[in-house]
Amino acid sequence: MKNKLLILAGVTGMLMTSPTADALADVRVNIGGGPRKTIVIDRPPAFIRLAGPGFSVSVGAPYDIVLSGNFYYLYDRGQWYRSARYNGPWKALRVRELPPRIRHYQIEQIRRFRDIEYNRHRDRYDRQWRDNRGKGPWDGPGRYDQRPPG
Repeated sequence: MKNKLLILAGVTGMLMTSPTADALADVRVNIGGGPRKTIVIDRPPAFIRLAGPGFSVSVGAPYDIVLSGNFYYLYDRGQWYRSARYNGPWKALRVRELPPRIRHYQIEQIRRFRDIEYNRHRDRYDRQWRDNRGKGPWDGPGRYDQRPPG
């Protein structure tokens, strides 16, 4: 027993008197698989107000974007994303996390409603786009998400 105590005391003494080395660690954990999807939208999209569904849909944008309340909802290849700004950052959503007024429709229906509304008022939207080009029409009066007259 005395030998075990002496050995334990000796090991403890060696550990306490030996020089210490700085230990550095770099830990990276990627949860959710693979790298994040990059969504690039370089300019504010134009929107058409869909009175029936109660939200606005982008026209001529590289993605399907729905504007509802204070958020943008982007659909790409079966996945919905949400952002407070048109150019991100985008957070992936489950369908059940969408607002009910958007969740109620399939993306094909939303696209069809957009195309019908655009074709109905194409001249007005084209004229408004030409008149406001370079003036930032998305920032104030003259927004494309206003309801069509009539």
